[in-house]
Amino acid sequence: MNLRFSLTAANSIVGVDFLPTGVAVAELPARGREAGRIRRWAFLPASGEAAQQEALGQWVEEHRLGKARCHCLMARHDVQILQLERPPVEDDELIEAVKWKIKDLIGFDVDQAVIEVFELPPTPKNPRQQINAIVSSEPVVRRYIERIAHSGLDLQVLDVQELVLRNLRRVMAFDEGRSLALLDFLDHDGLLTLYHGQDLHVARDFKIGLRDIETAGEDSESLYDQVLLELQRSMDYFESTYDLPLPRRLLMFPQTAATERMAKYLQNFVGFDVDFIALQRVGGEAAADLDPQPFPAYCAALRGVQKP
Repeated sequence: MNLRFSLTAANSIVGVDFLPTGVAVAELPARGREAGRIRRWAFLPASGEAAQQEALGQWVEEHRLGKARCHCLMARHDVQILQLERPPVEDDELIEAVKWKIKDLIGFDVDQAVIEVFELPPTPKNPRQQINAIVSSEPVVRRYIERIAHSGLDLQVLDVQELVLRNLRRVMAFDEGRSLALLDFLDHDGLLTLYHGQDLHVARDFKIGLRDIETAGEDSESLYDQVLLELQRSMDYFESTYDLPLPRRLLMFPQTAATERMAKYLQNFVGFDVDFIALQRVGGEAAADLDPQPFPAYCAALRGVQKP
């Protein structure tokens, strides 16, 4: 592949998300007054690793993005997030201690585990130090690295779906001392994440997606009630487990006529504001019509943004 490199690419970060039916990509500048604003986004239809690898490589070549920095998302089924009590060991022994705690919780040989650990601050109901252990297998991680290398992008970060939404804080005014709920819908599923400050405390998969919401028809209230129940369960767990203040806002994406109807319904039954992520205000003109598929890729790329 004849990769071309431009001066624009030197200031670009490309978010990449490999989905079952294609590759979602978003490019944005990392520095300067335009930092965090989308230059371009796309969904590249392709099925299978080889076809997706080829489609991404062609897109990189077309837009002269060879050697641009890349933040790549791992699929949810390729990674586990396990919340554990921190083993009482020194920092340099933590990963090995975590391996012993998770060896019966994962479906592969723990000696092949790739582990990243994030510590959570103690709370009144959890005075013992808690950690989030992010776990995948070495062969899976290697396949992501190889696909990005083949495309000509410069892989900087492998990230996970549950953590990238918090990167919106780099371009949106969130109160760091408060809790926040984010709800992102794709075609066939959704993801609710509850944060306090920068710390992820709850991540819950929804088996309801945009297509379900848009085609609910006469059963719409029944569907909304399912979403409401999942929200209430998540909020109850967050409050009872961590004794942290409940979020004052739930921000959803995307904003469509169907999700607006659902938001109005939910607002009647919850004690927090239900609103939408106004992406066009921070992502620029190209973000105004951002499809749901590239939204997580955009959030992944935001991790590298340096605001002036």
